[in-house]
Amino acid sequence: MKPSNIFAYAELSKFSEGLDVDDHRSALLKLHAYFHVIPAKMFSEQLAVEWEEIYSNVTRHGPLLDEEGRIIVNSVKNTISQMQKNECFDLVKKIRQLKEKVAAEF
Repeated sequence: MKPSNIFAYAELSKFSEGLDVDDHRSALLKLHAYFHVIPAKMFSEQLAVEWEEIYSNVTRHGPLLDEEGRIIVNSVKNTISQMQKNECFDLVKKIRQLKEKVAAEF
């Protein structure tokens, strides 16, 4: 099994640090681009599955479209905007746990 890439650890570390606030939804919305910046291929096989599950969860509502079908809010930002407070807390917890698992691979 290949270990996760150091890039994944570095980006997850920065992402996780930015989530150290009381309002998880606001922090997730501010940092939502990390979900697009960190590809699953940067993780070991096992942890790639976990990242894909997280990504799938934060894209489940799809993008917000205008009346002409153009994307006005991407799927991550749209989904996070609709998440409950406890869902945001759980998401932050999963991101932090994944970061620790990546760190343990080194």
